[in-house]
Amino acid sequence: MHEPIKQSLEEFLAGRSGMEPSEEFHRHLADCSGCRSMVDELRAHQALLRELQAPEIEGPAPGFYARVMERIEAQAAGSFWSIFLEPSFGRRLLYASLALFVVLGSAVWQTAGTTAIDEANPVHIMAGGDLPAATGEDPGRDREVVLTNLVSLSDGGQSPDSLPISSD
Repeated sequence: MHEPIKQSLEEFLAGRSGMEPSEEFHRHLADCSGCRSMVDELRAHQALLRELQAPEIEGPAPGFYARVMERIEAQAAGSFWSIFLEPSFGRRLLYASLALFVVLGSAVWQTAGTTAIDEANPVHIMAGGDLPAATGEDPGRDREVVLTNLVSLSDGGQSPDSLPISSD
């Protein structure tokens, strides 16, 4: 390739406006068939390289990184106490409290009319109630009655007039 072609070849192949090759460049191309064929080959190569060129990659839209950072900060784990500020947790806590209140209230209401200590209970007998008699119908109960009578009478040192004795 000759010198006038080498000097203006890049501008000619780029086709930039305002950077036109010189008159000498065009004259030399018209006269020299070797340089003309070389320039034609370079144009063909240039066209092939443009086809192989990767498409221009566009970056993310403006504000993309700011939105990502906001989302990350919003999803960051809060403190333990932040759970109590969530509305769904408040509703669940309210329902659980109401259920517990209903269960405890019904338990209190059911047991309010009954006494835990009746006349046959040993605690009642030891607390100073009347001593029951062994009826002979249930040997296990009769045994408890006799033992309870013995224990309650042994505290005062008094001997009983008569002790009911079981048939066992």
